[in-house]
Amino acid sequence: MKTSKKIRNKIFALINPGKKVYCLYCKKTYRKFLHEGVKAKVFKTYTVAGGGYKKNVQCPNCYSVDRSRLLYLFFQLRTEVFQKKTHILHISPNKEIAKVLCEGKTISHVCGTIEPEQYMEFNPVYLDVQKIGFEDHTFDVLICCHVIEHVDHDDVAMREIHRVLKPGGFAILQVPLALNLEKTLEDKTLKTDKERKRAFGQVDHNRLYGLDYFDKLKNAGFRVVRDNPFQNKWLSKEELERHRLDPIEDVIIAYKDQA
Repeated sequence: MKTSKKIRNKIFALINPGKKVYCLYCKKTYRKFLHEGVKAKVFKTYTVAGGGYKKNVQCPNCYSVDRSRLLYLFFQLRTEVFQKKTHILHISPNKEIAKVLCEGKTISHVCGTIEPEQYMEFNPVYLDVQKIGFEDHTFDVLICCHVIEHVDHDDVAMREIHRVLKPGGFAILQVPLALNLEKTLEDKTLKTDKERKRAFGQVDHNRLYGLDYFDKLKNAGFRVVRDNPFQNKWLSKEELERHRLDPIEDVIIAYKDQA
């Protein structure tokens, strides 16, 4: 992060003391968080969960955002990974949740990425999600958040994720999800950054997923469950709002059922 932005964030923290919002990662509280995200018309048009520009979501101290806090609460409140031995493959990880998982005494954490030089603190291995270099049925849990929308062949990636999971295991597969769009927008003829941003919201995205995303996961062999912290009352509404989660964003859990 640029020095100027770090200084700005420190000033923001100093002038926004309070306890209205809380960061799980650094344990800091503030009157409000920073705004964060990408501005694109398509995100508003299709009501995209997990994408776009959001107000009051980024911690000025550790820079965690709403979607990383969502994952922390999910693993803490909705799974047993911190209670029983769990082998996790984490693809191009969010660094905040990766650090928490690495510190879990029951967790064996593998970081896989096409850019290992950016994740050296996690002892990464080179990994392309479209050709995962591990044997079948290796991992109890796989985390692949905001990755699949970037790859050329998402159907191949989904099958690879299914292949390396153990029967009974699950994958967390977050993507920017257009809640007002039935069919995924994809156009391989788009070549320029301007064209891709207009169509998909970001220049490095190859598609914008619609509600058929769940059918795509089912076609790869998964049973899909959507777990929303507000609808399923993980915590009180007041506590959830203090974490500044997005009420429209579900955790997308793809199970590999026992044969």
